[in-house]
Amino acid sequence: MATNSELIALIGQFGTEHIEVREVLEKIDAGVDARDSDVVQSALASGSGVLVAGLDEHSSAEDIVLFPGIASMLGEAMIEVFVEEHVRILALRNQIYANLEKGIADFDGCADFSELLTSHIDREDSMLFPAAIGVLAD
Repeated sequence: MATNSELIALIGQFGTEHIEVREVLEKIDAGVDARDSDVVQSALASGSGVLVAGLDEHSSAEDIVLFPGIASMLGEAMIEVFVEEHVRILALRNQIYANLEKGIADFDGCADFSELLTSHIDREDSMLFPAAIGVLAD
């Protein structure tokens, strides 16, 4: 099990990764809003490092390291919501990238993915992570 200081450092890393994800999502959203297939496909292709391997690693580290380290302090029910969202986020991500491989810009899938992931990140950054740092720093 990670120490409190290691978990706090991990939260800092997640905050940095959230910025990278938001930058990619902004590009995807611009293409979706314009209904421009080329922009969506380009944003997905250029953002694949962040949204594929990066998001897999990020979600796994939260699920395997951070969440078990803070669940007893913040409540299992709160943490379970974030774990369940990871499943939905990754399924949507896989759907839009599968469509990209077929040359399809999945506007609806991209919009759903971006909305869910943005909401997830917003709640982690504004509520979950500050609460976790508060209990871990004590």
